[in-house]
Amino acid sequence: MTPPSDDAFLDAVSLCCLGASRRAFLVSLLGVVASACAGPTADGSAKREDQLMAQAAVILAQGPTIDLHAHPGFFTAGELPLAPLHQMQAAHVDAAFFSVVGDGPVIRREPRGLRNFRPPGAGELYQAALRQCARIRGRAQAGYLKLLLEPGDIEAARHAHVPAALLAFEGGDALDGDPARVREFYALGMRSIQLMHYRVNELGDIQTEPAQHHRLTSAGEAIIAEMNRLGMIVDGAHAAPNTLRGMLDTSQTPIIVSHTGPAALRTNARHLSDDLIRAVAAKGGVIGIWPLARRGEESLAQMLADIDYVRRLVGIDYVGIGTDMDGMSTFTVIPTYREFAPLPAALLSKGFSEAELHKLLGGNLMRVFEEVTSARG
Repeated sequence: MTPPSDDAFLDAVSLCCLGASRRAFLVSLLGVVASACAGPTADGSAKREDQLMAQAAVILAQGPTIDLHAHPGFFTAGELPLAPLHQMQAAHVDAAFFSVVGDGPVIRREPRGLRNFRPPGAGELYQAALRQCARIRGRAQAGYLKLLLEPGDIEAARHAHVPAALLAFEGGDALDGDPARVREFYALGMRSIQLMHYRVNELGDIQTEPAQHHRLTSAGEAIIAEMNRLGMIVDGAHAAPNTLRGMLDTSQTPIIVSHTGPAALRTNARHLSDDLIRAVAAKGGVIGIWPLARRGEESLAQMLADIDYVRRLVGIDYVGIGTDMDGMSTFTVIPTYREFAPLPAALLSKGFSEAELHKLLGGNLMRVFEEVTSARG
């Protein structure tokens, strides 16, 4: 059968203004849905597609939908623009982890990927992090978004019709291994810390460079202990295997790995082995599936396969989505939140139930957030 046009599909989910990459995404999406809906008649298949699209729209409207890792508007480069916030609302993404890049001033893209290219100056990363936090807080104070400080704040944001931002570190470099800095950033609204990014820091090793510490350091243990005391979400993304194992052993509450994928399906330094995925799930945590597309043949179908693999390996209760929005626009199948909106239709077409999608899209993260905050000292 001939699938409906991408513009017709966008009308169904209240989206518009497509560029070439968005059209390519929707062609991929419609191929997934159309293949699943193929039936004895074209009319029957088209009706099934319409049903999936309508069902997906209802699921997103019911929420909550939470992106476990994002850089909306890449606010590190200047004042946070409003367009990404409007896109979040249009796509019914209720909240996202707004990432403060801890090592931002000292990393750059090189032929082999993002790397730490120089040591930071005294206080440089700390001051850069404060500036990034100020930009997010400024938009919150102006009423364009709501800081997600407690689990109940997401419903307050939904009722106020503004997106919610869970302020998060990507790389704990600005902490300088000092738990007092954790308290300082918590007071500014920080509720999650991803300890590692692209710099081997005082806390442990990263996935993309040779190990130096071979473990979570004593400073890393102290940082996690303070996060547990305050009720902050520990994020193990980018951590080398031994560092991640140390994080799991040290934390008294579940941790997340906000944006990754199963190494069993694709060889990638940033992906996790089955044993590490199982270890995160055994702790009660969440694996955020990353929409990575390194080559032309990697498409939405690959992301769906990654999600389904982790679901089958450990169960739907431990899976989420971390888009890395605006953090890897060249290597993603979800370049804007416009492309996030139709995802539930594709997942429904692959056999996911509504209950599973509610867990995947936000319920699992909310469970962790509630457990972490309820356990604080």
